[in-house]
Amino acid sequence: MSDDTYTLYMRFQTPDPGIGPREQAPMLAQEQAWARERATMHRFSWIEVLVPPLCLGPVLPGIVFLLGLLVYQGLSASGVDLDRIAGASLGWLVLATLLFMAAWILHNFLRDKRDPTKRYWQSMPDQGVVELEHHTLVSGISLWSNDYDPDCNTLMQWSNDKLKCVQDSGVSQWILAKTAAGHWLVLKEQYPGDFSYGRVGQMPAPDKLLQPQQQLAIAFAPGTNLQLGRRFDGAPMPLVDTPYWMSADELKRLEEAAHHWNFLPPNRYGVVNDQDAAWVQRLVSRAHPAGR
Repeated sequence: MSDDTYTLYMRFQTPDPGIGPREQAPMLAQEQAWARERATMHRFSWIEVLVPPLCLGPVLPGIVFLLGLLVYQGLSASGVDLDRIAGASLGWLVLATLLFMAAWILHNFLRDKRDPTKRYWQSMPDQGVVELEHHTLVSGISLWSNDYDPDCNTLMQWSNDKLKCVQDSGVSQWILAKTAAGHWLVLKEQYPGDFSYGRVGQMPAPDKLLQPQQQLAIAFAPGTNLQLGRRFDGAPMPLVDTPYWMSADELKRLEEAAHHWNFLPPNRYGVVNDQDAAWVQRLVSRAHPAGR
């Protein structure tokens, strides 16, 4: 993960003043379970505090000291006795090493204890509050993708009142819905099962498919765009089911346009920006030519 990607990842999971006020509501059980799952990635860890200083601390000062002696010898004192200087300085080197390690451990401890993201996630799940963003869905179309990742081959699913880790099939249902505000809103549903590497995967049973209702409230961790759940209400949304399986390029472009992960304001979760709306319309036309 590059520095820029890591910075974006941390900003995405930290409250952002650029996100406007939203309706607050008590968490549902599933949303609180997701909040606790997200919080596990931001726990204070003594391993992160201690391992780097204890592994690298004993050797780094010695390496720097020896390199300094070599530079000194090469620049100004070619006949200097390095063994004698190193032996005479051993006690000071040990003391410097211990001080260096202690300072490194203290720095890591204070950094993690004061980290705003860790402090936020330490208390947020127990507060039991989410923020809701409402959408009215007018109509939509269902597309499919098969994108199995062997490095990330499991997913968490809500089952029997708890989150369970299951095998990811790589198959996802994508619903492109038109909202009453005139925007495209993108919803994604992932499915467990056996995986394949082809473009076309195995569709789930009809009763397992996502069938949105017209009133949607997306639940977010307060102050962030991190989605914790979806709340549907009202009549079923008119939905066109297609057997269209997106190509890798189409999937990549849709993932970028959908703003589901690692994005910043003023982008909104699931809402396609104006500059991508024409491309989404062309994708819909390819998937359902009769609906042009």
